[in-house]
Amino acid sequence: MTGGIVALILLLGFVFFAVPIGFALSGATLAGLLAFGDAGALTALSNISWGATSEFVLTAVPLFILMSEIISFTGIGRDLFLAIERWLGRLPGGLAMTGVVACAAFGAVAGTGVGVAAVIGGVAIPEMVRRGYTREMSTGTVAASSALGMIIPPSLPLILYGVVTETPIADLFLAGLVPGALIIAAFCLYIMVAVSLGHGIEPDAPRPRFTWAERLASIRLAGPTVVLIVAVIGSIYAGIATPTEAAAVGVIGALLLAAVSGKLNWPAFRTALVNATRTSCMVMFVLIGAMLFGYLLGLLRVPQGLSDWVLHMGLSRWAVFALLMAAYFVLGMFLEVTSIILITMPIVYPTIIKLGFDPVWFAMVLIVNMSFAVITPPVGLCLYVAKSCLPGTSISQVVRGTLPFMGLLAVVIVVLCLFPELVTGFIR
Repeated sequence: MTGGIVALILLLGFVFFAVPIGFALSGATLAGLLAFGDAGALTALSNISWGATSEFVLTAVPLFILMSEIISFTGIGRDLFLAIERWLGRLPGGLAMTGVVACAAFGAVAGTGVGVAAVIGGVAIPEMVRRGYTREMSTGTVAASSALGMIIPPSLPLILYGVVTETPIADLFLAGLVPGALIIAAFCLYIMVAVSLGHGIEPDAPRPRFTWAERLASIRLAGPTVVLIVAVIGSIYAGIATPTEAAAVGVIGALLLAAVSGKLNWPAFRTALVNATRTSCMVMFVLIGAMLFGYLLGLLRVPQGLSDWVLHMGLSRWAVFALLMAAYFVLGMFLEVTSIILITMPIVYPTIIKLGFDPVWFAMVLIVNMSFAVITPPVGLCLYVAKSCLPGTSISQVVRGTLPFMGLLAVVIVVLCLFPELVTGFIR
């Protein structure tokens, strides 16, 4: 256990000095094995690296990332926003609610919060300010709602959680539906009440009216995206396709959308390939480092030692759970979500199982908690993406705009703890 503590301190030191996470994990592993292992342990590193990346299900990661990159240049983000506005625009706070629902819908094809914030934010935030919404409400709504990209499938963090913990990814995807719907409903209800009370918007801000003909015409705008979402997610839920096969269908569908929209050309496709390759390599390198570090911790019996230590503390399992959630919240202020999952799950997961928590339920509560990470300074990437969508906006304005939504996320976590069947009821 002492060796494990030294390895963890070394890893934190690497992170503190801004060493890339993949290098930090691999370096800490190598140093730990040289100090506490033996030559036989060192020879296992190549096998672990190969095993970490040769899982068939991991093919879904670069495919979903490529799908997201292709979608980003098709313009469907704007089409989604315009289509949804025709149905919600007349309600109090309708444009802000449109931003929430558009983030959720685009999250179903993006899989990451940052991608959602960039695409929907570029459309929604300037339009909201032009229509009389404050900078805080405009940027805060999109920044907070972009976290839905991590909760609503296909979610990259959920895929990685499933790989590391060997939890069925289809179950994780299905479990994300109700929490995602709860967050959408909570955000929209807050916006409607706040705007009705005159908060976040100018008193004389116009509310557009749309005819039923315009609303029905909007179905054509959003139709291709809905078909793509149903093809990808529906095929997994129906048992027709594995997550990897569904991801391949998603890439083909995204290419067809790009071709139909006239946006498919070699420069754009090449950029999508380069960006997807860069992101996929980063994720895989971090995954290899996490598996190597997990191997070191296993040799040093850190997970078992942590489980025994926690169980002998005399705390209730909910007290331990609360401490874990607080620790994850703090980690989210400084590390990226996928890195947190890959680093901590090999250590924490055995304890979670010994305490009797359902792994699918824990995954969903964890991901909702990690939604704070993308909107919490100093590393909250979605804050900076939302800020960049509206020049002249300070980061403090964006943070102030997200605070009410952070409170609502906390309420959703409490609800999921009180009623775990909201997560697990659909997969049993």
